[in-house]
Amino acid sequence: MAATWLYVVCFAHLILQICATYEDQAGKFDWKQSYVGRVEHLHWDQSAAYSGKRFLVATDKHVIASIHAHNGSLVWRKVFEQSVRGRVDCLLHQGNLLFSVHSGGSLVRGWYSGSGNMMWEVMLQSHLSTKPSAVLVGKNKAEKVIVATAHGLYALQSNDGKRLWDVDLLHSDTVAHWFMVNRDHDVLLVGVSPGSKVTVVKVDHEGKKVTEYLVPAMWITEKTSCLILGQSHFLCYEDASLRFQLLQLREDKLFASTPLQSLGLKPTTDSSLQQGLPRSNTLEPLLEAVFRVARDHVAVLQISESNIKVLRDLPESSAAQIVTYDDMDILQTVQVNGSEFLTISAYNLKTEEELVDLVQTHSFPHSYGLPQEIFSLVFARKKDHRLGCKIVLLGEDFCIHYKSGKSWWHREESLAYISAVEMVDLPVSENQAKFEDEFGSREGDVAAMFYKRILTQLSQLQTFFENIIHKLQGPRHQHAPMMDDDEDVDDEEDEDDEDLTRDEFNLHKIIVVVTEAGKIFGIRSHTGRIIWRQYLPDLCPFDRYGRHKMLLYVQRTTAHFPHPPQCVVLGKNKKTGNGMLYAFDPIAGTPEADIFPGGMDIGFEVFQLALMSEVNEEFLKGLIIVGNDLKIRTYPESVKSVVKKLAPKLFLHLTNVDTGTMTGYRVLVNDHEGIKADPMWNIDLQEQYQKVTNVISKRVDEHVHSQGRVLGDRSVLYKYLNPNLVVVTTEGEEPGSAQSHKGPVNYFNVYLIDAVTGHIVFHLNHKRAKGPVVVVHSENWVVYSFINEKHRRPEIAVLEMFEGKEQSNSTAFTSFSPPPQPLILRQSYIFPLPIYTIAATITEKGITSKNLIIALKVGGLLSLPKALLDPRRPVIPTQETMEEGTIPYIPEIPINTEAILNYNQSVFNIDGIHTAPAGLESTSLVLAYGIDLYYCQVTPSKMFDVLKEDFDFFFIGLVLVLMIIVSVVSQKFAARKALNRAWK
Repeated sequence: MAATWLYVVCFAHLILQICATYEDQAGKFDWKQSYVGRVEHLHWDQSAAYSGKRFLVATDKHVIASIHAHNGSLVWRKVFEQSVRGRVDCLLHQGNLLFSVHSGGSLVRGWYSGSGNMMWEVMLQSHLSTKPSAVLVGKNKAEKVIVATAHGLYALQSNDGKRLWDVDLLHSDTVAHWFMVNRDHDVLLVGVSPGSKVTVVKVDHEGKKVTEYLVPAMWITEKTSCLILGQSHFLCYEDASLRFQLLQLREDKLFASTPLQSLGLKPTTDSSLQQGLPRSNTLEPLLEAVFRVARDHVAVLQISESNIKVLRDLPESSAAQIVTYDDMDILQTVQVNGSEFLTISAYNLKTEEELVDLVQTHSFPHSYGLPQEIFSLVFARKKDHRLGCKIVLLGEDFCIHYKSGKSWWHREESLAYISAVEMVDLPVSENQAKFEDEFGSREGDVAAMFYKRILTQLSQLQTFFENIIHKLQGPRHQHAPMMDDDEDVDDEEDEDDEDLTRDEFNLHKIIVVVTEAGKIFGIRSHTGRIIWRQYLPDLCPFDRYGRHKMLLYVQRTTAHFPHPPQCVVLGKNKKTGNGMLYAFDPIAGTPEADIFPGGMDIGFEVFQLALMSEVNEEFLKGLIIVGNDLKIRTYPESVKSVVKKLAPKLFLHLTNVDTGTMTGYRVLVNDHEGIKADPMWNIDLQEQYQKVTNVISKRVDEHVHSQGRVLGDRSVLYKYLNPNLVVVTTEGEEPGSAQSHKGPVNYFNVYLIDAVTGHIVFHLNHKRAKGPVVVVHSENWVVYSFINEKHRRPEIAVLEMFEGKEQSNSTAFTSFSPPPQPLILRQSYIFPLPIYTIAATITEKGITSKNLIIALKVGGLLSLPKALLDPRRPVIPTQETMEEGTIPYIPEIPINTEAILNYNQSVFNIDGIHTAPAGLESTSLVLAYGIDLYYCQVTPSKMFDVLKEDFDFFFIGLVLVLMIIVSVVSQKFAARKALNRAWK
């Protein structure tokens, strides 16, 4: 027994030692934030242990999560596949059980709502494109889960998922969306077949089909908003003809039409029906429905037999909900007025009496947009038995707001949809700005300038002593929050009131991010705190070939004092489809003087956009915007003169995926037609055989330190540095051979194209391989990853381009007089893990070695040295390659666990990685974004330009002082010795 306890103590001691490894560094220079995405389903967790303390959500990011109602932190989160197989179609909850239906009903899972542990998983026959429906059946608790899919109706036992029965449904394979409601003795289903019909089915709880018939509905589409009301009403809103269509499921075989105008409502593009919460006691839907008329206008409809009437019109409310508490129907409305205050009102639907206990008012800045949905949990307080409620608001900016008593917090879920990122330098301090002002001053009074310099240096001395005192007080560790809490507003303001000034090594920056929701954020890079936010209701991303993209550029940095920095965002206007532009100060988040707070519609559809490399008199880089008429506009207008001056050197290219063509343009200046894009060349990439998937150019802010590579024989292999080179990848299928009975063979092509002349520098074909192809283009090399179908594994390939041992032009590069065809070295490597995306580190001068930041699907961020992906790695090392330092070739790329940047903080569904240089040449800043955000610093060549943290300053200083003393004393002795020698 004593020996057993000894083993236990030793084992526990070893665990503690392992957990403490590098623990003091965790969270100092990195932070992580986790999100869930835009909420589509929400339920209050009313189990005995967590009644009202948590709520359960399912989002369009294929996530199921439990969120703590006290502070908005994640209790648990389940992230599913990014493909359609991970889509969450239905979420059901009762007691401590949670059920989710995925990918058209093909997967049904049961969970414990408290812990997030999965109880069971069942696979059903279904079609991925069908939107299923599900209900819970049981008297006091959920006994069955009934799911309607494209192949039938299935009943599953709630505790273990055992299939109890299944029923074939009429024309279920043509149904795009099932609606279902549970009644006393049966379930009622309505299936929508777009452009054709509606299928009505009644099935009892034992699996016997009671009724089944079809109702013609040629007007219905997949986007038609519908819902089942009461026991036997099916209501739809037809946006094409602006009518309500009502079907009584008991007796009618035809829809009854009601024009929207007859109800006194004016429809908009935002008009739709909204599904309310079920009754808390009977779990049956309400006879009332909430109809969204406009972005800030809702109405409550009531169904009576075959009639539709407006029960209450709420022209100034952005959201409404009907809940039931103790047999009382309560209407709750949300109104945001112009003074940035939010008011939540509550009324008794029967008596129309206002419930004062449920009325709440709170400050609500315009940067949050308008709440679009409200979910409320009404309860009786324990002290005085008065009514109280906990409220969750879902904003149009994807934000989650929680309000209960004094508790008020927000989760910025739009940060899970980042579309563009830039890191902007902080401005210099006030003292440094005074020096800049002194150098730029035209003041001729020498005495005044001398006086100003003395004051500036005294101010610097004061700041120096303040920093010394601050360091002696000890560091303040900051942790990045996942939400904003009003209780901590004062703390945040105290921190943000610290001067937003550049630190000694320029490691702290402002991360400017643009999200697909039309929201722009300014985030402090070292803490992850949001310092400003702006919401543009009409801004949405470009939807090009299934990819959502917004464009963000830095037009002027903080280096041009006294001019403030400026960024510009270009997206699409939701209403008009034209381009929408918003210019702002990235430090303060305020719009420029010539921009409306909601953005500026530029009046035409955008085809292409480019940022100029030259600046105007105000050090501002202009935007070149190409419209659908191929005319070129600029922003701001003041840079038009610069464009006209540089027109012979300006070239653009545009890739049309629909036609599979790539076209190059030159900029022409005409007195009559203005500035126009003139076609120069065209490349047909054979759209009928393959599809363009990537067009990747080099980063404009990248610096190349060395023009060549020194070989082992002391010769130089010069790099092929073409700044106009773009990488184009295409994917396709070759038809299978009938004789070999094989299916289609996947392949992809890699093209290196000069974007000025259209010259194809290099072409490479990979057979029996498929994407997604992830490409990194930097300096003179290209790295891309793909799936090798022959060996069923991910691989990474590298292309490296050289001019040879003689350089054609060492001063400048021109595509019209290019060097000879480059020497292309290439190699492929086996990578052991699947990949989300890849990015290359970037530093201020380009001296530091390059590392590849690879987001792994297992949750890690791997920092891989580019030297491991060198195409010159020899199979058999020679003396020259050993002197050169080239690593011997091994087909597998090893995964070093010490190179995982995020240690045990796993990140998932990474959409992109942004890298930026710091003031230190050795350091590169990394932000990985997706459903998780992770920020850190990377030193690919170690910190060669900074002394280590354990550097002994006292010892070195003491040695230096002693050496000075010794040198002075020895000088005296040497002088005396020389004098004595002279006298002799």
